[in-house]
Formats: sequence, C-alpha cells, structure tokens
Amino acid sequence: MHLHTIDFIVIAIYFTGLLWVGFYFAGRQNDKEDYFLGNRKMPWFLVGISVVATLLSTVTYLAVPGETIRYGIGFAAMLLSFIFIIPFVNLIIIPFLMNLQVTSVYEYIEQRFNIQARLLAASAFIFSRIIWTGLIIYMASFAIAAMTGWNKPLVILFIGLLTTVYTSAGGMAAVIWTDFALFVILFGGAVFVIAYVAISTGSGPMAWWEVFSAAGRTEVPVFSFDPEVRLTMVGMVVVGFLWNICTHGADQVAAQRYLSTPSAAAARRSVWIFSLGNMGMILLLMVIGLALFYFNFLQSGLPVQEFQESIVKEADQVFPRFIATELPPGISGLVLAALLAAAMSSLSSAINSISAVAVTDFLDRFNILKKYQDHLYLAVGMAVVSGLLGVASALTVNQFMESGEWNLLELTERANHLFVAPLAVLFFVGILFPKAGSRAALAGFFAGVATSVSIGFSKELFALENPIGFIWLLPGSFFVSFAVSWLVSLIFPKKSPAS
Repeated sequence: MHLHTIDFIVIAIYFTGLLWVGFYFAGRQNDKEDYFLGNRKMPWFLVGISVVATLLSTVTYLAVPGETIRYGIGFAAMLLSFIFIIPFVNLIIIPFLMNLQVTSVYEYIEQRFNIQARLLAASAFIFSRIIWTGLIIYMASFAIAAMTGWNKPLVILFIGLLTTVYTSAGGMAAVIWTDFALFVILFGGAVFVIAYVAISTGSGPMAWWEVFSAAGRTEVPVFSFDPEVRLTMVGMVVVGFLWNICTHGADQVAAQRYLSTPSAAAARRSVWIFSLGNMGMILLLMVIGLALFYFNFLQSGLPVQEFQESIVKEADQVFPRFIATELPPGISGLVLAALLAAAMSSLSSAINSISAVAVTDFLDRFNILKKYQDHLYLAVGMAVVSGLLGVASALTVNQFMESGEWNLLELTERANHLFVAPLAVLFFVGILFPKAGSRAALAGFFAGVATSVSIGFSKELFALENPIGFIWLLPGSFFVSFAVSWLVSLIFPKKSPAS
C-alpha cells in the first residue's frame, strides 16, 4: 500500500484530535467518580455509541466481510437476537445495575456472596481483558503491517502508547467522546467502500446478491444437533442473545458505560442506541462482503462456481487487500484510520475499566496505598499501568504468532469467550436464586470455565478430528454453570442471617 501525502494528513488530523480530546478533559476531573464514571452525567446517546465502538473491535471490522465471503450470510442471523436482547437488558439488567450505585460491578458480588467471589470475578475480568486488548492491538498491527509494510512491533507500540496517553489523561469522558468520533470514522469508511464498489462496477446490492446466491452463499441451516456443524440460524440467535446479556450484565467495560448515565431511563435509551448502531454496523460489514465478492468475481473472469471455490482460501485477505490496492488517496488514509479506530476504541475502554476494577476491588477494598486513595493520580496511574499491560500483551501475542501455528481469529474466539458466561452466571444466580450461597456461585463459575475450555480447545484436549463448533461455547458454558449453581444451592443452601 502506497500512502500519499493526503493519507498522512488524514491520519495526522485523526491522531491530533484524539490527543486534544484527552487533554481537554484532563483538567475537568475532580475525583475518581469523575474519572471512572464522568460524574454519572454522560449523555445517553454518546454512551450507546460508545458501547458499539468498544465492542466492535478490529477483529470484527475485518472478520465480518471475510466471514461473509467464505461462509455466506449465516452470521446475519445473530441480528435477530436483538428482538430478545433489548427487552431483557432494559427490563432486567438495567434496573438492577442502576440500583447498585457502584463503580465496579464486582462490588455486588461481595455484597451478595463473599469477598473471595468478588476477587475471583474481578481477577477473571482483568485477566481476560488484558488478553483481549493484546489480541485486538495485534490484529490491528497485523492488518496495517500487511497493507503498508510497517513494522508490527512499532505499530503495536504506537497504537498502545498513544491510546494510553489520551485515555489516562481524560478518563471516561475522553473515552466516550473519542468513541463517538471513532464510530463516525468506522461508519464512514464502511459506507465509502460500498459506494466505491457500486460506482466502479456500475452495479448495486441486487446484482451482488444474485451472484452471491448463485455461488450458494445464501443458504443457512436453521438448526442442527450435530456439534461439528459450524453455524446455524438458531445457534447464532442463541449465541448473540447470551453474549449480549452476559456482556451487559457482568462485564465492567459495558456496565461502566451505563453506570455513567444519570438515570435508568437514560441507560435504557443508551441500550436502544447500542442495539441500532450495532445492527447497522454488522449489516454494513456484511454488505461489504457481498460487494467485494462481486467486485473480485468481475475481475476474475471465472464461472461463479469456480470463482467461489478459489476465493474461499483467501477470504480474510480480500478486504485488507482491497483497501491497499483499490481505494483512492485520502480514502485509504480514512479506512486505515478506521482500522486504528476500532483497535483504539476497544483499548481505551479496556484501560479505563481495568483501572476502575483494580482501584475499586483491590486498592480501595484493602486500603492499599491508603494515603493516596483520595488522589486522582492513583486512578491515572492505574490507567497508565493498564495501558502498558495491554501493550505488553500485544507484543507477547506477536512473538507467539511469529513462532506458532495458530490461526489468529480462532485464537481470539477461544480466548475471548472463556470467562464471559461464567462471570455473568455469578450475577444471574445472585439475582434469581435466593438460596444460592458462595459455594453454589463458585461451583457454577468453575464448572462454566471448565466447559468453556473443553469446548474451545476440544480438538487439542480430546484429539478430535474436527473441533466442536464455536456456537456451542457460550451456550454450553452458560447452561452448565447455571445448572451446577442451582444444584449446589439445593444441596448447600445459603444460611439465613438468624442461623
């Protein structure tokens, strides 16, 4: 990819704007509640957009078009899950969450169970998010290095250190406002790619769909009990529903944003904005997959069946290659900024949330560095440490990928979902099972993690010829964790205060 002067100008404006926002809010932080929650006065519209930008990582931005090209439209079935997600989150999770009046959602775990359960939940969150940020930063550096020839470790350091600076300086307010700008860049880059293909080929979505359908990419199995079936419509609806209710209820990254709004009513409106924004972005990315399938089909000159067999092998490279070779000057810089935006949004959110959990659930809880507890510098310092840990994680992933034989997307899928359901079940058990004590909660958590590991690494652990389909990981770990907690609560019910 040959960047022109205009591309560098676009990227420079983007980075300058991020730093300006960070330092603009740096002087407006009075205490830790300001820093971590924006004094609980953040606008609901911005919060909803921030959740979209945070959860839509570089992996998603690059992987969804590749997934569409390689496997078809099955991933779109996940969008149907929002029919169930919106009422569940707004009627159950948001009222419960907003009534807590906490900084870290894991404070509730101690109130409901005990300190050991709280520390376990907080530690699992920090560990999983550090790994997640390492994968996100690496994926962005991998894509950018492949398109530009830039050195991956240097790109990792650039992304990680710049994000750490503006996030540490401005706190939650800076994170949410920059997330809004990053979402605009992500959305604009996706729209331009679709428009560019339509104009350059003189075609539109109907023609793209016709070719895509002729290649057999529009057929999706509704349901299957075969664990080796990769994807079904029902499976994707279940996965989409469980992932979202788990993330919104028990993941500090999402929950902290809703806690930053002034009321439950505002938080519910944020959920609507998140849902609409998320569905819109996923649809746009899938349309990019359709457009690029058609674009490459025209260039190949092959019969459609022969073409679809050849493009499967390089599906994940089609979008990055298109950015590198086809887009005009200026737009290349915009889409490159979009890739950086996806990574930096996820990283900035993780930095702020990890530091909030570290300060609230460990330092404040055990009076560590007591004389600094009321100082804003403690929060800023932990944010800097969190950012540096994310950079270290990305450099470790880079070294691992250089010497190993792992597929990055599969590694991300496995590592990113190990703790999602077990963490969420801690909360749902506390809400739904009055008789459940700490034994039931911890037993369910460990049973869920064991299930996640068994499904995620089934091929390696059990010497299977084909791994169990990834759509079973979240449902399997969720229901095992839930069932074990319920059974243990019957055998060892929580003691009443009187006894």
